[in-house]
Order: sequence, then structure tokens, then C-alpha cells
Amino acid sequence: MNIAIAIILIAGIGFAIMIKKGKAKGTAAKDSPQPSPASRSETSPGQEYKAILDSLLNLNILMRKDRNLPVEMTAEIEAIIDDLMAITPEMMERYPGETLTYEIKKIGREHLYKTVKEYLDLSQDSRKNQFDIFEKTIKSLHDVSNRSRDIVEKNETAEFKTMANFLAGKFS
Repeated sequence: MNIAIAIILIAGIGFAIMIKKGKAKGTAAKDSPQPSPASRSETSPGQEYKAILDSLLNLNILMRKDRNLPVEMTAEIEAIIDDLMAITPEMMERYPGETLTYEIKKIGREHLYKTVKEYLDLSQDSRKNQFDIFEKTIKSLHDVSNRSRDIVEKNETAEFKTMANFLAGKFS
């Protein structure tokens, strides 16, 4: 319960920061020409990040409701959630058009939730049979989130395309 509250608080703070940055950019944008109707219909970065946070929050709640999910797996998934919450807004701001940013957003918005939900929807017997595959997938996602964090923190732009191609092939 405390972790869910912490995630909600962090999500709120992150969203508030995104909105504040958007307002600062918005003031400067008032002097520039209005965007075309096509670009206005696209999702704003703040809305997109909120969708990712909502997915991660729903995932956390889903995990908390399942008492049969091993504690080690819960910790591993929470570490992925923490990484995604930390790197996604920075990647969206610094590298908005990069394929790696797209893949990380996709993992946060869809893939991680889907992977965990599909496992949790299995019967207990099926879970025992599928646990090794599930564990490998979660560990792989954890490795990806850690590596992506390193890429962003060290500004290793040369690694972007390599990592993005790896993710597209493995998780898409």
C-alpha cells in the first residue's frame, strides 16, 4: 500500500513537472505560428507520459492484489517500474524522435503490463509451468531498463540505434 501511494505521489510530481515545463514552452510558443490541425490532434508529451504512469500504476495495483506472485518477482517488476518512471520523461524531452524512446514508452505503456497480466491470469498449475519463461522475460526487461538508464545518464547516443533495434526485435 505504501509503495502504491509512493508511486502515485511520484507520478503526480512528475506530471506536475511536465506541465510546468509545458507552460514555460507554451509561453514562448504564443509568439510563434499556430501548429497545423494535424499536429494538434497528436498526443502531447504530458498526456503520453500520464498514460505510461497510469499503466505502471495499474500494474502495481494488479501485482498487489495477487498474493501468489513471488516476492522476488514483485521486487524485480518494481525495479523496472522505477527505472521507467525515471528515464521516460528525460528520454521524451531529450530524445523525442529516437526509436529507443519509442520502444521504452511502449514497454512502459503496454508491454510490461501485458506480460505481467498474462502471467497473473494463468491458473496456479499453469503459472508453475510458465514461471521460468516469465522470469526470463522480466529479467530481460529489467536488463533493458537498466541499460537504457545508463545510456541516458551517460548520453551514449551511439548506443540508441543498437538498443532500439534489439528491443524492436525482441519485444515488438
